[in-house]
Amino acid sequence: MKLSYRACQSETGDVVYEQAASVKFCCVEMCRRWNVLIGFGVVGHDRSTSCEVNLSIPRPQANGCTLAEVVPVAFCPWCGEAVETCRRK
Repeated sequence: MKLSYRACQSETGDVVYEQAASVKFCCVEMCRRWNVLIGFGVVGHDRSTSCEVNLSIPRPQANGCTLAEVVPVAFCPWCGEAVETCRRK
């Protein structure tokens, strides 16, 4: 799997990353789960301070809210191919 990203500076001065092109998926299951269970940065957000592909696991909290536990992945959980992120300028 291959994903291109771009680094930008946010209004607060922090470096944030955003997906720069379409993803080249390694398998059908990765394509099906993209932006649902797995995605670039934090699932559901266009920009992130994480430039990794992450697995997002919902964790219920005592107050009734749900937080996303974010775990970086280096290999596709379904087919085992390496996840490659490439910076574009």
